[in-house]
Amino acid sequence: MPSLEAVCGKLFSHSGWVSKVAWGGAFSFIPILNLFSLGYLLEYTIRLKQEKQWNLPEWREMEPASLFSGGFQMSLLLLAYSGSPILLGWVLSIVLDFLTFGFLGIVSLSPLAVGAFVAPFLFLGSVHVFIRDGLFSDAWKISIVFKISQTMAPKLILPVIAFWGILLLALPLYGFSFFIGTWILLAYSSALDLAKLK
Repeated sequence: MPSLEAVCGKLFSHSGWVSKVAWGGAFSFIPILNLFSLGYLLEYTIRLKQEKQWNLPEWREMEPASLFSGGFQMSLLLLAYSGSPILLGWVLSIVLDFLTFGFLGIVSLSPLAVGAFVAPFLFLGSVHVFIRDGLFSDAWKISIVFKISQTMAPKLILPVIAFWGILLLALPLYGFSFFIGTWILLAYSSALDLAKLK
């Protein structure tokens, strides 16, 4: 099984990654343009799975229309598979806080924390189901997405915790931290999938 350190070593050993990440992070701050960042990450993941290309592709190689359409698809998966558990956790936290008259304090946010923790697993599972055959409709086969997410989960617990830690610590720079964190999670989960999760 590939280690997270080994995967990060491959990702950061290629020259030019800083400028590519800078563009992706900058686009992530801007509505509509953030779709191009998501599309870029989708294209990267496809190339990694098909050609085992660890280095980020050149932005100038990308077709804007393809990046936009891919980013739109990724945003739908992100909203559905990450947004839903976070929203459900938030609602349950409000209800819990209301039912306990606020006595639980920060403990009432536990459902929100659980939803946020589960969200990346479901999102990654949906992306990998999508790119296996290139059929976007496959990503909506919830039972398959849950199965893939459950299979990957034990290997991704620490990377997901690190992702949220970096995202929260670097909140003012959320565009860059989200882009880098998502890039690493997609690359590592792809490496696990290529290794057949052994």
